Amino acid sequence: MNPESWCLSGFCSVSSLQPHLITPSRWPIAGFYACYFAVIGVWIPYWPLYLTNLGYGAETIGLLTALTQWIRIPGPPLWGRLADRTSRHTVIIFSCFAAFAAFCLFFFGSGLLWVVMATILYSIFHTGPLSLTDATAMELSSQRHWDYGKLRLWGSWGFILFSLGVGPLTDWGGMGFVPITIALLLLGNAFFTLWLPRSNPVVKSETPVPHLFARPDTRWFYGSALLMQFSHGGYYGFMSLHLQHQGYSLTAIGLLWAIGVFAEVGLMILSGRLLARFGVLRMLTFSLLMAALRWSLYSITIELSVLIVAQLLHAFTFAAFHIASVRRVHEIASIQERATAQGWLAALSYGAGGGLGMAISGLLFNRMGYEAMFFLMSLAALFGVMASHRAMILFQRQEHLHV
Repeated sequence: MNPESWCLSGFCSVSSLQPHLITPSRWPIAGFYACYFAVIGVWIPYWPLYLTNLGYGAETIGLLTALTQWIRIPGPPLWGRLADRTSRHTVIIFSCFAAFAAFCLFFFGSGLLWVVMATILYSIFHTGPLSLTDATAMELSSQRHWDYGKLRLWGSWGFILFSLGVGPLTDWGGMGFVPITIALLLLGNAFFTLWLPRSNPVVKSETPVPHLFARPDTRWFYGSALLMQFSHGGYYGFMSLHLQHQGYSLTAIGLLWAIGVFAEVGLMILSGRLLARFGVLRMLTFSLLMAALRWSLYSITIELSVLIVAQLLHAFTFAAFHIASVRRVHEIASIQERATAQGWLAALSYGAGGGLGMAISGLLFNRMGYEAMFFLMSLAALFGVMASHRAMILFQRQEHLHV
């Protein structure tokens, strides 16, 4: 028995728990996305506050937050590789239940070494299921003519509901509700995986599969995804701080963020029609162009009306680009490596690109100011436009050669 099969052998029986009387449907996937992103909606704004409540300082909290980001680089490709070589469905179930178990370690200690260990273990397992579920959701969308954007939309609703709802809960009952809420969401997320429908099995070809990065258009596509998330570093890391320094109230800042999220929701509802009308490659390039425009607006003005317009562009810079990227990976990856390919998308864009973007944005914000930071983020998005356009040209040439 190979090591990958051995590590899952004790958990494979979980798949048998899936009730056969329940007709496979969209709801388990929608429920998975809702719970998964609800966890993120609690983790991002409230976990640092919970760590502060435990007595940790800003530097330690920064290190713990960085740990979760760094693990996003190797984690998704490794889980994807394991899923492609064993059973994707079983790996999704295993990683979700293991993430819940690892997170429960936070309830049994608060010392630094214990919290570091719990953070690493939790992050390793929590990086696993999302890209794998994306691969399954995209396959099912193609096979059953579903709209992937409307499935992924439930993740946005989960994020909105819990990022807004946990605040009043903690005001009423204290910060102890933060880990309890996350644990319950992780458990719900894990149970949804027991009912996840499977894509139709496909007989694998005996022909050797070309390496994922063998095609130049694929390399340029992944490069454009990295640059897109790199360009978001200043926004995610310092936008709220920048607006606060410019005199905006916390309520106004929260409303501006909400505008962006609701624009994201609207785009996801329309994503199927937009992709059918304009195509995946054009959508990717256009989204990067909108990112360059968005960061440029932040660099030159703090006028409320302009900020609202810029926040509405979140529909393209996040939602449209994410949906088109997942679709593009589905198209370029062979059946044998779709989970691995989605894992590399998460690792290179959100892991490497997002992590590096936030680190460099911190240096720029402190040393050069927010105008220079957002200008350079805009420049990074423009390089992404060129990379995406290059990927489109190379793909079209390759398709022309095969006609």
